[in-house]
Amino acid sequence: MPGLAALGIALGFAVLFLLRTTSNQEAIRKIRRQIQACLYELRLFVDEPGLILRAQGRLLRLNARYLWLMLRPALILALPMLLLFSFLEPFYGKTPIPIARQSIVTVKLRHPPGALIAAPILQTPDGIQVESPAVRMQGTGQVCWRIRANKTTSGMLRVVFPTEIATKKIASGTYPEFLSMKRVRLSWQLLLHPTEHPLPAGNVDWIAIEYPSRKIGWLGLDLPWFVWLLLFSMTTAVVFMRPLRITF
Repeated sequence: MPGLAALGIALGFAVLFLLRTTSNQEAIRKIRRQIQACLYELRLFVDEPGLILRAQGRLLRLNARYLWLMLRPALILALPMLLLFSFLEPFYGKTPIPIARQSIVTVKLRHPPGALIAAPILQTPDGIQVESPAVRMQGTGQVCWRIRANKTTSGMLRVVFPTEIATKKIASGTYPEFLSMKRVRLSWQLLLHPTEHPLPAGNVDWIAIEYPSRKIGWLGLDLPWFVWLLLFSMTTAVVFMRPLRITF
């Protein structure tokens, strides 16, 4: 939790800096004052339908203008937030396969599984047991296996074809690790799955392992990591926005 809290506080300051440097702060303050004035009109002229309708129309236009002013910083923040989520989810959001628990390994093929002469063979490191034969998912190009963790381990899966071998990291046990949930082939997919190098050219599009979700407990609450990150970052932004003279 201390590391996540520090990251959330740093993110809150980063958001404030981004708002100060990329948004029109004066225009945002003006819009907010005008929105407040419209809200006062709605309360004061409750018995005047004509004034109420005009105030509501103006309020809609002002809100649209406000969203337009906030669009630029939101778009600039979107890509870093996507990358941040991609890097933090494998550590804070997932846990290794628990001992004596089952999981599923899925391989997505570039060509239909029916085109293969024989199903690929799944080889696992010591401590991981393959419990089912390869199951071909009709119409999806996917092949699945059920596996079981027998002890704490970390190693490489091997998906063996007649002409190639594709590998994938796997981990089991109770210790938090930087997990690789999916290994992909295309470079642009690394934005969402940056935990392993791309698969080499071949018959495999991606290899995925189902890991259990993890929640982080603090103050008697068990919440996903991104909820804690949002709480720390938003609290930081709200506390320091006035001293730093930043409006959003």
